Amino acid sequence: MNNKIMDSKKNNQIIDLMSIVHFFNFLILGIFIKNNYTLALIIGIVWEILEYNITNTEYTRCLLKKYWPIPQRLWEEKNFLNRVFDLIFNMIGYCIGNRIKI
Repeated sequence: MNNKIMDSKKNNQIIDLMSIVHFFNFLILGIFIKNNYTLALIIGIVWEILEYNITNTEYTRCLLKKYWPIPQRLWEEKNFLNRVFDLIFNMIGYCIGNRIKI
């Protein structure tokens, strides 16, 4: 199969490796900041907006390609549902982290 077609399919996934990263980041947030679901949701939404703007602005996109160690296929989200599922993974991670007592 053509590499461009395969890359396109990877970029259109609804759940990907970065969704798992979102989960663990918010799990940690939930461990240390308890019972603040509104804050967690706002952080997740702001992050998705920031992520979208950074990856879709030509200047910052070029910088990411040149200097960011994470492969482009992981940070280039072409699918709106992927962003929605990232928010869902955030909140699931936060909820579980919120229940962990340290």
